[in-house]
Amino acid sequence: MKIVASINTKRIIILITIFSILALNSARAQVLEAVPEVKRRADAIEEAVPAIEMNNMLGTTMSGTSGLVSIPAPDYAEKGVHVSYKGNTSKSSIFAAGTNVDLEKDEEFIGIRGKVNQHIELSAGHLSYDRTSSPMMTGLNFSEDHYSFGMKYSAPFEDKQMCMGFTFTPMTAEELNLADIEQIESLRNIYLTVSEKISDNLTGFMNLTSAFTKKQTIDFGNGITRKMDRKDIFVGAFGLDYQFGSYASFFGECRFGNYRDIFIDESVRYRVHAGMRFGSDAFQLEVMGLNLTEEEPVLVVGGNIGF
Repeated sequence: MKIVASINTKRIIILITIFSILALNSARAQVLEAVPEVKRRADAIEEAVPAIEMNNMLGTTMSGTSGLVSIPAPDYAEKGVHVSYKGNTSKSSIFAAGTNVDLEKDEEFIGIRGKVNQHIELSAGHLSYDRTSSPMMTGLNFSEDHYSFGMKYSAPFEDKQMCMGFTFTPMTAEELNLADIEQIESLRNIYLTVSEKISDNLTGFMNLTSAFTKKQTIDFGNGITRKMDRKDIFVGAFGLDYQFGSYASFFGECRFGNYRDIFIDESVRYRVHAGMRFGSDAFQLEVMGLNLTEEEPVLVVGGNIGF
């Protein structure tokens, strides 16, 4: 009886051991079947990007990047090259050397931007302009050409979208003397933009931009000069983009900040821009108004061609 009990005990131990091994293997198999496929964060972001693409009508800003009038916007297009053209004529008046002087500026901008991937965009631009004065002042009549280049990075940011980048144009102190504030903001800057979908058709934007100059000496051409220290220009902006239809959008911006003025050491300026784009995937026509709250707003007409 002892021998039988011993054999039975061994059998029970063996059965328990086998059952434990089988149960363990079964549990492992169940765990492995329940665990979802783990993807790299970068892959997950890439797959999510198409669902959060902003709209079909992102055009080209005055800096050459994709965006509104002057606010760069997050853009997740996978590939493609866009060429843009903008032209405008602006008029203004200044008081210089004891005289009221009327200025007229004819400006043309050609930009090209291309996507390296869904997140990185490279851009380049050529700005040419002619400025004349009446009565004529030698230091205010001139023609200039500037070449710019930039880079922008777009990425999801929590439940919003974000882009950051820069635009740079080599400019001497003399060329900075001749340029106006809008040109300096567009040609020499670093920026950060955060955007959020307000509704299916409406997107809001918040932008911070820092532009920069050099030490300069202003020469009015009549023996009068003025020296200025290097100036950093800080600008904040809010923008809205409303897309109605697949290939039409209306957008507006409100910009505010301190800026460099050749007659005032410190100044705060508020500006309102607005515009409209319509067309197709391959071509968009742009009509924009700059400085709409001022006495003489500027009309900008242009277009974009995509490849």
